[in-house]
Amino acid sequence: MQADLGFFNQDANSQHTYGRIANGADFRRARLGVKGALMDTVNYTWQMDFGFFGRPTFTDVWVEQTQIPYLGNVRVGQWKQPFSLEVVSSYRYTTFMERSSLFQAFTAFRHLGVGFYNNAEDLSATWAGSVFVSGNDQYGGTLFDFENAAGLRSNINMGGVGTTERLTWIPYWDDSTKGANYLHLGAGHFFNAPPGHTVSFRSIPEFYIGQNAPGVLGTSGQSAPGIFNGTPFFVNTGTKSVTCYNVLGTELLWVEGPLSLQSEAMVNFVTQESTTATLPGVYSQIGYFLTGEHRPYDRKAGAIDRVIPKKNFSFRKDGCNPGMGAWEIAGRFSYLDLNDKAIQGGTITDYTAGLNWYLNPNVKFVVNYIHSSTNYAGVGGLAPLPGAISRRNETDMVGARCQMDF
Repeated sequence: MQADLGFFNQDANSQHTYGRIANGADFRRARLGVKGALMDTVNYTWQMDFGFFGRPTFTDVWVEQTQIPYLGNVRVGQWKQPFSLEVVSSYRYTTFMERSSLFQAFTAFRHLGVGFYNNAEDLSATWAGSVFVSGNDQYGGTLFDFENAAGLRSNINMGGVGTTERLTWIPYWDDSTKGANYLHLGAGHFFNAPPGHTVSFRSIPEFYIGQNAPGVLGTSGQSAPGIFNGTPFFVNTGTKSVTCYNVLGTELLWVEGPLSLQSEAMVNFVTQESTTATLPGVYSQIGYFLTGEHRPYDRKAGAIDRVIPKKNFSFRKDGCNPGMGAWEIAGRFSYLDLNDKAIQGGTITDYTAGLNWYLNPNVKFVVNYIHSSTNYAGVGGLAPLPGAISRRNETDMVGARCQMDF
């Protein structure tokens, strides 16, 4: 469960471009699920989210067969596709309230498909790949009239097709500190031929608050799901005709005790009928545990793991054995450029400062300040404000979160 509160402050250009963004509160996520094993070599997960518009809906629903020669583990269903350290790491373990602007614009995230993953015997490397249908809705469904290479329609209705591949390597791991010092390197590729050969690349400003704008059923006053209002996309290419696109990504995570450095860079090569646009993005972040903890790592998954405080927060009247939990300060810079050739979706530069308080391994409080600077005129292009000398939009956000998972 993640309960969020957010406030916005916009300059005149920002209000002109995005409208007045409302402050608010919501449940960013509220999930229930089950996972287990059907037998020694078959695992399953079934999870639904109740905390957002259009919910409840599926998040992770899959079954996998383990211990398969060469492939390792084969999974079928809907899950987070293997591309990007931010994607494969759980939202429960992220440093900030939202993933970077690259995440929404360039990654595959959850889709219905089949894939495999495996790791080296010494846990120094992982590899994974998948094939999936792209463009599916929140319940895993997709419809698409497939055309063959000659442009002739097939009698078989198929969804758009995507693939992901990911490799990770741990060149440095300090066993003497039980994994408190290590270096993670990774690389990945994401290919997508989207349904209808149309796509839009877009991103929120690394913070989100929203509310359902419902209709009414009869005289009961009971609201029904309808239009959803919330933090708008700060950069957006609008719908573009494409043949396909390929995203290449690199990953770095260096942890030295309480200090962590994390960065990813991506380049999206968008193939259109007569040209190829190149859209880059990057984020870098730093974190430091004031109480001496470190950022754990799951070597089998090549992903960030759960923070374990040295001493859980506790307060007793007798003053015996008090604990303050784990405290972390963090900062992040991110940049996303959606402008090249026929694609003009704007640029966004975000600066985020964060404070995290981990009361215990399952409960934490988060406070983020985000400054977002965009060069964006809206889909289709808005006329600038009278007398404006710049199309740059400046927006400040403050967010707070209470998170609990079990």
